[in-house]
Amino acid sequence: MREEEREYMEDLIGKYILGEANPQEISEVESWCALHPDNQKYLEDTQLIYEKAQLPSEKEFNAEKAWGAVLGQINSRKEKRGLSFSLWKIAASLALLATISFVLYYQMAPGEEYLLRAENEISTQVFPDQTEISLNRSSAATVKYNPRKKTGSIQLTGEATIDIGKEKNIQWTVEVENLLIRDIGTVFHVKAYPEENSIEVSVLEGIVEMIKPAGDRLTLQAGEKGIYDKRSGEFDTALADTNVVAFKTRSFQFSEQSLSEVVALVSEVYRQKIRLAGPIGDCKITVGFENEDLDTILEILAETMGLEILKGSAEIVLSGDGCF
Repeated sequence: MREEEREYMEDLIGKYILGEANPQEISEVESWCALHPDNQKYLEDTQLIYEKAQLPSEKEFNAEKAWGAVLGQINSRKEKRGLSFSLWKIAASLALLATISFVLYYQMAPGEEYLLRAENEISTQVFPDQTEISLNRSSAATVKYNPRKKTGSIQLTGEATIDIGKEKNIQWTVEVENLLIRDIGTVFHVKAYPEENSIEVSVLEGIVEMIKPAGDRLTLQAGEKGIYDKRSGEFDTALADTNVVAFKTRSFQFSEQSLSEVVALVSEVYRQKIRLAGPIGDCKITVGFENEDLDTILEILAETMGLEILKGSAEIVLSGDGCF
């Protein structure tokens, strides 16, 4: 067989095995196999090599091993049989196909999906890249985590603090209703309850983008809060309040804030009804608490502002005569 005929037959067999041959080419291969039993066996052996190069599973595949196996079997058969043309070209094609198949399989795998829910207690989930998602009560999230694609997406209903892993190996996004939030930094907080008229994103570290469906976006730096008005579809900004993560940390920093604001947040975090009695709601206070229990917080407030504490079965009452 001349060199040109050998190369032609190599290409034809390759197309036949890969399922790319047209009816005329299929007929040529079958006619060639009918000329001699060795030709038919050659085709069958080559098909077997191809099948062994496929992917039984992600964990079992080794591209280098597959390449060696293909070439080894081909070279062995070349020595044992008098077949006159080389299989190098088809072997390379088959091994390359197997490698590409593995890469596509690896990249297109769906990854893992997590359903997170917080009813009456705070729920925190840490992912393999060390990203931490903490849900406040009455919140839920569907998380799709794909380390192969280096992506993580969070479909959030309610409120969550998201602390991105320090290595930043995964690009995280948050979807809330029709708004997309893209992380470019490390720590941010999202408040997006369906019954409320706005979505708030507070950035504690790094940079975050809020993106509308049409593509308009708001970039937020650390210390800023983005506010998306669901009714008007407009963005607004304000200073971020670090106390938004108090539901998770039980740490507070108040600077010249009214007692009514302080008590409202403490009441929400500790899930205890606290009522103010007397003209004390507008009194300003600067104070910090680091993971203290509720009794300690109330005692500090009472001592600092000259208040009395009355504990009942349904509520706690703080009373006083006013600011001094």
